[in-house]
Amino acid sequence: MQTKDRKDRKNKLIFILLAIILCIIIFIVANQWILVKVIKNVDEQQQTSFVSTDDVKTRNGMQEENTISEDQNTTLDTSIHQAENDILTTYKGYSVIAKLEIPKIDLETYVISEYSNQALGVSVTKFYGGNPNEVGNFCIAGHNYITKNMFHDLKKLSIGDMFTLTDNNAHEGIYKIYLIETVEPDETQCLSQKTDGRIEVTLITCTTDSSKRIIVKAVKI
Repeated sequence: MQTKDRKDRKNKLIFILLAIILCIIIFIVANQWILVKVIKNVDEQQQTSFVSTDDVKTRNGMQEENTISEDQNTTLDTSIHQAENDILTTYKGYSVIAKLEIPKIDLETYVISEYSNQALGVSVTKFYGGNPNEVGNFCIAGHNYITKNMFHDLKKLSIGDMFTLTDNNAHEGIYKIYLIETVEPDETQCLSQKTDGRIEVTLITCTTDSSKRIIVKAVKI
C-alpha cells in the first residue's frame, strides 16, 4: 500500500511539473504572439502618425518648415564641450547622426539619420527637425521594444531628469527634461520647430498597446 501511495504521489508530482512547464510554454508563446501583433500595429500606425499638420511638409523628406535665421544661429549655446570619443558613423549598415545616453534608464543608443520602418527595427531614428545640438527641435522616434537600445523605459523618466546627445562632431549636449505627456497619434504639436531660439530634443515612442504616443521633451542646458 505504501509503495502504491508513493507511486501516486510521484505521478502527481510529475503531473504538476508538466503542467507548470506547459503553462510557462503557453505564456511565452502568447507573449511572443502579442509582441508580434504590437510591432505590426506600431509599424502600421507610424506610417500615418504625426502627419496632417502645418509643421510637416512631407513624410519621407522630413524637411523643416521653419528655416532658422542667421541671427538665431548666432545665439547657439557655446557651452557644448568636446566628448572624449567620436561616435560611430554607421550602425548595422545605417548612417548614424547622433548618440543618445540616458543614465537613469541605462540607455545608450545610436540615432539613425533617416526614418524608416526598417531602420526603426534596428535602433531609434531621427524623425523630424534639424541637426542634433543645434537651435530647433530634434525629434527622435523609437519602438517600445524590450531591447537595450530602444525606448521601452521612457515611461520611467521624470521631469528634471538629464540625458546627453553627442553629434557626429563629437560635441555633447546636456539636456534636461521639462515635459512628459501621452498624446493621440494625430497630435503633432510636439514636432514644432518654434523653440524661441532654444536647442531642444523630443523623444517619441508608443504606449504598450500602441494606441497613443509617449512624448518626452527636453531643453539643452
